[in-house]
Amino acid sequence: MDYKGIVIICAFLLSATLTEGFAIPRGNRCLCTTFSKKLNVMAMQKLEIHPRSSTCERIEYIATLKNVPIPKCVSPDLLELRVLLSGKNRYLKHIKVIRNQ
Repeated sequence: MDYKGIVIICAFLLSATLTEGFAIPRGNRCLCTTFSKKLNVMAMQKLEIHPRSSTCERIEYIATLKNVPIPKCVSPDLLELRVLLSGKNRYLKHIKVIRNQ
């Protein structure tokens, strides 16, 4: 291989390291796609709150029940959820509320 081919390959490799990539948006990357309209608050073990981020434009509430280990996405419009987050009900003090940053 002659020197011209080696120089072209080296120039290509050096220019490839100088270029910057950018993220391609691939749609909505939220954790929740469907929301539950019912929630048994007394069977709830913990509630995770995920704030708005660059990948998802809504606040997400994910509940884990004691009997079912699979997390469940909860609608933010539920009355039970608003009562739980207000902290006024003393019977709901056993539920851990985890606020993710």
